Amino acid sequence: MFELNERQREAVATTQGPLLIIAGAGSGKTGVITHRIAYMLGRGIAQNAILALTFTNKAAREMQERVRALTGRKLAGLAVSTFHAFGVRVLRHTIERLGYRENFSIYDERDQEQLLKATVREMRMQPEALDLGRTLALFSAIKTGRRDWDAANGALRPLYGEYGEHLRVYNAVDFDDLIVLPVRIFREHPDVLGEYRARFQYIMVDEFQDTSMAQYDFMKLLADGSRNVCVVGDDDQSIYSWRGANYENILRFETDYPERKEIKLEQNYRSTDTILAAANGVILHNKNRKGKELWTGSSGGRPVEVFYPENEAQEGEFITRMIKTLQSQDGVRLGDVGVLLRTNSLFGNFEEAFLAANIPYRVSGGQSFFQRQEIKDMVAYLRLMANPQDDVSFLRVINTPRRGIGKKTVEHLGAAAKAKNCSLYAALGHLVHAQDSPLGGKTGEELQSFLALIETHRSTAMRPRHIAEALRSLLRETNYWGYLVLEHQKNDKVAQWRYKNVGLFASFIEEWEKDEENMNPGLYNYLNRIGLAGRENEEDSGRGKVNLMTIHAAKGLEFDSVFLPAVEDGIVPHARALEESEENIEEERRLFYVAITRARKKLFITACKKRKVLGSERDMVPSPFLEEIPPDLIVCHNEEADKVAAEFFSAMKKRFGGEQGHGAERSAAPNPRDHES
Repeated sequence: MFELNERQREAVATTQGPLLIIAGAGSGKTGVITHRIAYMLGRGIAQNAILALTFTNKAAREMQERVRALTGRKLAGLAVSTFHAFGVRVLRHTIERLGYRENFSIYDERDQEQLLKATVREMRMQPEALDLGRTLALFSAIKTGRRDWDAANGALRPLYGEYGEHLRVYNAVDFDDLIVLPVRIFREHPDVLGEYRARFQYIMVDEFQDTSMAQYDFMKLLADGSRNVCVVGDDDQSIYSWRGANYENILRFETDYPERKEIKLEQNYRSTDTILAAANGVILHNKNRKGKELWTGSSGGRPVEVFYPENEAQEGEFITRMIKTLQSQDGVRLGDVGVLLRTNSLFGNFEEAFLAANIPYRVSGGQSFFQRQEIKDMVAYLRLMANPQDDVSFLRVINTPRRGIGKKTVEHLGAAAKAKNCSLYAALGHLVHAQDSPLGGKTGEELQSFLALIETHRSTAMRPRHIAEALRSLLRETNYWGYLVLEHQKNDKVAQWRYKNVGLFASFIEEWEKDEENMNPGLYNYLNRIGLAGRENEEDSGRGKVNLMTIHAAKGLEFDSVFLPAVEDGIVPHARALEESEENIEEERRLFYVAITRARKKLFITACKKRKVLGSERDMVPSPFLEEIPPDLIVCHNEEADKVAAEFFSAMKKRFGGEQGHGAERSAAPNPRDHES
């Protein structure tokens, strides 16, 4: 407690009744949350009476580890979880109330697309005429209450109903269902809600400004029992409205809990006074916000450095030159440098610049380990073992590795499944043993072998702590290595890399199974766990590389030195966001505020005079947000001096041949779904 300031101590010690903590950027909110949990445990509150909800598995793990360090306890009964993982926990015990079976599957985006295609075909529609991504985005918005049916989208309403029915028939749920269905169960079955209220008497929500309306309803249903609910957030950092976040939930909380206590954490422990003054100058222009102003005890920060290069090539040269200067003169590590962009479409310019300057870098945001093709294959096998009703997984693995199963065989299976109103797997079991089966000869033998393969390994995988054993046996029996070699005949290194990933996957499972604190090492639990983990980026392994990422991806992170390139009108704020609604200007400003407050010591901003857009060069204008930074905090780079410096660095590079041994590594390919609007 002695490490906390007065306002933090007050927040920690307030455990009874509703509490709203407005925690500014860098104000130590994670420390407050973890100390608060430790304080409650120290006051004799039972572990299993506390529920802490956050947004990423990484944040939940960090929170649990810090509480464990503070208390010295194992904390097996403490519930620290993401909203969606907690939703899985509720559904695992109650989903049968809605007509599902306990061993449901969680469909990811690709599974949803495949299911939607199948639904479209069954309704005799043309899947090619439908934008699957947009349709699923609409369905998500409808399901979570962010949109209503209207004249523009009403024609898709029957498809929405059939898609939902297909999910139920396949005993599957999508990511939205992990929130929506528990809310439905709580509302329709008061006895279930009563059980959860009786257990969780103390509820905490981190990053409250990022909650959706559905998540707010989920929290409120639970919290209205004891009303001992603490929410921690910052409306100035609400930047995810495009995925359902609603900063107005803070206002809802104030209305729903009039007896609340409110505490503001305004002392910043991250940034210099100059950076905070710049951030405050910007965010004060937003009207829809709670009044607060960050301050810090440290003074003497360097001014914000602004440069107006002629074009993106000069911009890249300036940033790489400054990074090398920070390295050589200030001893800054590359991993402590962040280059934050409004959209991932700008990444290419900086990758080229970093490669030319021999600066190692990593691109954040992209394909998860669990989304790689070979891992998806293995997960589909495990899903089918856990849930034979899962037609999506069945169709993925029936011919992986190749078994000579053609379109006609799949059509026979589909017709049989429809006639018997059963899954494809069950239909296969009926057909291979039928006297008049159309599946004979070599195909019939392959299908019988497939059934035996699944059943044999299912009996192993369903035993606690035997999933990795079953997977390794499956790899051997299917000769998955041989399959990869055939798939990549012209590049055996790709086959080796993909097979190495599968081996790593088995090792991950084995480590999870051996964890002594894992109280439920079963197949269903593991599949639900990776279904959630697959939505998050891999852990950062690029501490020796410059971090190139979107501003959205940088939220929650901090760097000694931050570069904000392309701070130009039309990019910051983004033109597409303003086209959708003029009201989006405030979220765009919050996004710029988040970018500024990622910097601990130094902040560099660039705005090009010209930039290539869609192949043609355009005149650019600096972002209007730059004018909101107090001018006395800014120093502009002298163009002529920078030109001389550039020529000096170029001459040195020619003389000594540049540095050797540096390379670029992408931790993952840039994610096309990364927000660009």
